[in-house]
Amino acid sequence: MNEAEKKILQVIEQYGCYVTSVFDPEGESPSFTYSTGISKTYDAPELIIIGLNSKLAHSIVNNYAGRLKNGEKFSIGEFYEDFLEGFDVTFCEVSQENKQEFMLSACWYNNDKFEALQLVYPTTSGIWPWDAAANQSFLTLQPCLATKSAW
Repeated sequence: MNEAEKKILQVIEQYGCYVTSVFDPEGESPSFTYSTGISKTYDAPELIIIGLNSKLAHSIVNNYAGRLKNGEKFSIGEFYEDFLEGFDVTFCEVSQENKQEFMLSACWYNNDKFEALQLVYPTTSGIWPWDAAANQSFLTLQPCLATKSAW
């Protein structure tokens, strides 16, 4: 086990999950943030967020973990408050292929056997990615990671 893996285990042991943020220094691909450890700690899907800045996304992952710890459950397609101020969010399932592409630490930790949810958010105008009014830049910022794209 390398030092990074040891650190992940230590943080999961202490806090229940580890949060990884990845960004493209060239700015060509959207940044993303995901959890590792939630599946085992809370018996719930790991979480990935694409297109939000890492500080905000990190706090959302911690909020998700805290809500799970308090017994809340989340369902695909339902809408939830209190993740993004003033906006509802929803969740979609993440395909195995996308877990392996985007969630490397979670794949390592869970031996590729775990469920994951993508947190889906609207634009500041309230447009969801599946709405006809969603423009291409928003769709590029927040691609659908499900097996069958919802948008």
